[in-house]
Amino acid sequence: MDETIKLLREQAILCAHLPELFDELIKIMESNSPEVQEPIRKIEATVRDLSKNAQKAQDFLQRVGSPSFAEFIAAQEKNIQRDVAQRLLKKTSDAQLRLKSQVSHVKLLLKNGKNYVDFNLNILARTSASDTYGAAAQTGSQRTRRMFEANI
Repeated sequence: MDETIKLLREQAILCAHLPELFDELIKIMESNSPEVQEPIRKIEATVRDLSKNAQKAQDFLQRVGSPSFAEFIAAQEKNIQRDVAQRLLKKTSDAQLRLKSQVSHVKLLLKNGKNYVDFNLNILARTSASDTYGAAAQTGSQRTRRMFEANI
C-alpha cells in the first residue's frame, strides 16, 4: 500500500500543478502576448513526468493484477493508508476534470487565433469575393481564391 500512496501522491502533485500552468498559459494567450514558450516548456516537462508516473503506475497495477487504482484500493482492508489513497485518488480526479475544462478553453483560444490569422492572410493576399463569402471570386479578377478560404 505504501507504493500505491507514493505513486498516487506523485500523480496528485503533478496533476495539481498542470492546471496552474494552464492558467498561466491561458492568461498569456488572452492577453495576446507572444511569450507562450516558457509556460509551454513547463507544461511539456510536467506532462513528461506525468507520463513516467503513469508508466510506473501501469507496471504496478499489472504486478498486483488490478485494472485500476480505484479497484485495488477498494479491495484493501479499511485503514488509514486506504483513506489516504482514496483522498489522493479523488484529488487527482478533481485536478483532471479541471484540466479537461482548461484544455477545451485553450483549444477555443487556438481556434480563434487560427481564424484571426486566416482572416488577415486573406486580406493581405487581397483575396476578392462577391457579396457572400462563399461565392466564386469576382469576374475579371486575377485571383481564383475565395475570401476566407482556409488554404492560402
